[in-house]
Amino acid sequence: MDLKKLSNQKLSFFLTKPKILVYGLIIGLLVGIFGISALFRAGEARYRQANTLSPSIVFSRIVSENEMVSASQQYNIVDKSTDDNTLFDIIHIPFTENSFWYRYCGTIKVGVNLKKATYETSADGKTITVTLDAPYIISNTPDMDKSGVLEENNNLLNPIHVEDVDAFQRKCIEQSETEIAAAGIFDEAKQNTEDNIRGMFNSALGDAYTVEFSWRDAASE
Repeated sequence: MDLKKLSNQKLSFFLTKPKILVYGLIIGLLVGIFGISALFRAGEARYRQANTLSPSIVFSRIVSENEMVSASQQYNIVDKSTDDNTLFDIIHIPFTENSFWYRYCGTIKVGVNLKKATYETSADGKTITVTLDAPYIISNTPDMDKSGVLEENNNLLNPIHVEDVDAFQRKCIEQSETEIAAAGIFDEAKQNTEDNIRGMFNSALGDAYTVEFSWRDAASE
């Protein structure tokens, strides 16, 4: 065995090992730099995307929802219906009266039509004014699990008919809508709509804009 050759090989190994470590450190440093740079570029891209949002883009996303439910109210109407036969719709025929007590329950939802919404910005570009149609009743849905006849007094001479119950239900629907309107549900719907839309603008654009609202008169629509 050539001891001198072996010694030279060992010496060469120890001389090249620091170079391997240095190369490893350099490669690791480069990978780290590229990784951090990629993260910065991704963050910058997200920042640019966030800052490209404009009132028009935010508004287009709002109106794409088509309709916004802004308030809802449950109701419970209990009333009595009576009927008897008449002669020429003038003279009431005795012993022909029938009656029934009925409970009618449901939920009314009120909202706005976003498809007809418009917006404009002020001259200084700091105020957004959104114009909307007046709120309206989107749905009036009965709860048939709770609704129904509570008590009935039928009459062989004038039995209770299905159309009698249908007519009473229509009366309850009209009554429910009149009562919730008097209770201020449309004003509540306006306030909730303004809060919701203002929140959408603020979430997307921050506090750079003041959002105001204008409501069209329902009678002029």
